[in-house]
Amino acid sequence: MVKPETPLAQVQHQFNYAPCQYIHRSWIEQKQPWLLNIEGWRDNPMFNQWCINEWALSPVPETAFNRPCHSLALLPADALNQLVLMVGGALHCVAMRGVVLKHPKQVLNNVFGLEGTRFLIQNGPMLLSSWPQGWQHPLPESLDERSVEAKMQALGYSWIRFVLVNSPEDIVLRWQFKLEQQLSESTEMASWLAKDQRDLAYRLTKKIAKQVIPQWFHLLK
Repeated sequence: MVKPETPLAQVQHQFNYAPCQYIHRSWIEQKQPWLLNIEGWRDNPMFNQWCINEWALSPVPETAFNRPCHSLALLPADALNQLVLMVGGALHCVAMRGVVLKHPKQVLNNVFGLEGTRFLIQNGPMLLSSWPQGWQHPLPESLDERSVEAKMQALGYSWIRFVLVNSPEDIVLRWQFKLEQQLSESTEMASWLAKDQRDLAYRLTKKIAKQVIPQWFHLLK
């Protein structure tokens, strides 16, 4: 299990050769659901090799991470999922400032946590001095936890997929492994993002990461 103090070389080794240690259960359920009933399956070398063979994964060379955005794929699964959710939230932060009723506020608190909601409402709009057109989205009409969380995750996923659009498949697939498999089936493209905004999108992602997963920020370049 990767920890904040784990050396980068070890993080990259796990990324390449131990995908079972970070893959979301939903990916295994689709292929070999019985495997999940075996104790210690995440640490089993045989299962890790099966995973590598099943998805035809090739090792990602260290030099690939010279491109800063590729470091997003090195984040541990829990941290990455939190970042994806909060990126989705940041893209609604202006609309969130307009929420005044008790029930909708409680929904946001339940989805993002008290501190997360406070960060998005108070600091979110100031993450960029000028938000490009189309980057801020309206909240769902139905403000229930399930639909809000699903929309934030889907939007955050599309956002980071846009950042990684030109990245090698072996990086993208391992990044997707850390998220629920259903997200990777989405055909929704972030059409409101322009190609020349990719660097700005990554810089914004880093700003959010610095606030919400500070213990893992050192992995990002």
